[in-house]
Amino acid sequence: MFNDPFIKIFILLVIYSLILIIIKFLNIGRKKTFKNCTNACPDCSNALNRTKRKQIDKILFHISFRIFDLKRYSCNECGWEGLRWEDRYRPQGN
Repeated sequence: MFNDPFIKIFILLVIYSLILIIIKFLNIGRKKTFKNCTNACPDCSNALNRTKRKQIDKILFHISFRIFDLKRYSCNECGWEGLRWEDRYRPQGN
């Protein structure tokens, strides 16, 4: 049925794009906000600290079609380290 390599690649890209959109819609991996901090650890709910990005983080940013503004964080309390994303800043119109 799908013997053409272009069709296979196109279908895979469409499915991959849909998966990225669903992840964004469901807020998977998004920064958590609590009353005491704007960026909380997903494990212990304490404040996270920004750490330097690794090369793989930059690659993931481009592979995800720049849909996610991925940044690396770490927790001083429980030792969690990973990527979080937030909606890009959009100024409100006056």
